[in-house]
Amino acid sequence: MTTLVPLYVHPLVDPAAWRAVAAAGPSVTAIVNIHNGPGEAIDEAYLDATALLQAARVPMIGYVDLGYLRRSEDAITRDVLAWHYYPVEGVFFDQAPADKSGLAAVARHAARARGTVALNPGTRPHPDYAPLADLICTFEGPWSTYRRLLDEPDWPNAAHLIYGVPAEEIADAHARLAHLAGAGLVSDLDAPLPYCGVPSWLRAVAVNR
Repeated sequence: MTTLVPLYVHPLVDPAAWRAVAAAGPSVTAIVNIHNGPGEAIDEAYLDATALLQAARVPMIGYVDLGYLRRSEDAITRDVLAWHYYPVEGVFFDQAPADKSGLAAVARHAARARGTVALNPGTRPHPDYAPLADLICTFEGPWSTYRRLLDEPDWPNAAHLIYGVPAEEIADAHARLAHLAGAGLVSDLDAPLPYCGVPSWLRAVAVNR
């Protein structure tokens, strides 16, 4: 199973989070987010931090906000192309639409991305989205909701992002995720900022290595 780790914290603010992801190596895929995307200018700190992950053979995909297609196509395209300055291996399209009307636009943006394409509508979208991406986040939400889902495996390329998991239930959440999807995240961090840092279990693994 692929573990997705949203790295939405600046490497100078929480360098330990970046070191923890580097210690995990290729067992995780990092979603790099500088400022709701690649930012307006190249950030030297991120050049160093992504080089650290690259040396550790951690796959990285760059965050791009689709804004449910409320953002202009030019703005989204600029973000996709700007990730070429960093050693990412694909694009994570957040706030992706789920209805059929957005298919054509999402297909255009996905075609501009190099490497891995991930979509995050946060729910299961129209089935015609499935061929557009390597990963589709068909669930994003708290453990309290996820634990009530039906025990039926999701699409083959589905990923689930689960946060707010109590420490004593981390193992159960990992087992449920592995049963229902092929990729995703289990985190004890909770709303309103579930991705401001990395899960405690990932930091603990880094310390014990």
